[in-house]
Amino acid sequence: MEVKKPLSASAIVSAKKKAIFRFLLLQILLVLLISLGIFYVSGGLYGYSFILGAFSSLLPSVYMAWRVFAYKGVRPAKEVVRSFYRGEAGKLVLTAIVLSLVFILVKPISAEYFFAGFGVAILSHWLSPILLRQ
Repeated sequence: MEVKKPLSASAIVSAKKKAIFRFLLLQILLVLLISLGIFYVSGGLYGYSFILGAFSSLLPSVYMAWRVFAYKGVRPAKEVVRSFYRGEAGKLVLTAIVLSLVFILVKPISAEYFFAGFGVAILSHWLSPILLRQ
């Protein structure tokens, strides 16, 4: 009978870090597949509007993941909480900036498909408990 040793704190952090970045990669692939389908069915305007909307949500998520997991090893709980708060604040600011820049700089754009992409990217976060369970 084999006795399993508990994982060290740094091993747990490393595993979670890999799982989070793997989940973000899956989100990006999901968005790309859907946008390719939209390009094929509806045309270029709707396809790039969808992908811009999705990436307006995904880029800030990547920033937050980087901000939270930028450190190696184990840190005190106070520093972890601080990095979560900074990451979330930066994510909100970055989301507002990216949304503003897209609507200012990209013409023409389909607002319906843009917000559909944004919504799909946000709703795909609901997949995280299923995918991150392992």
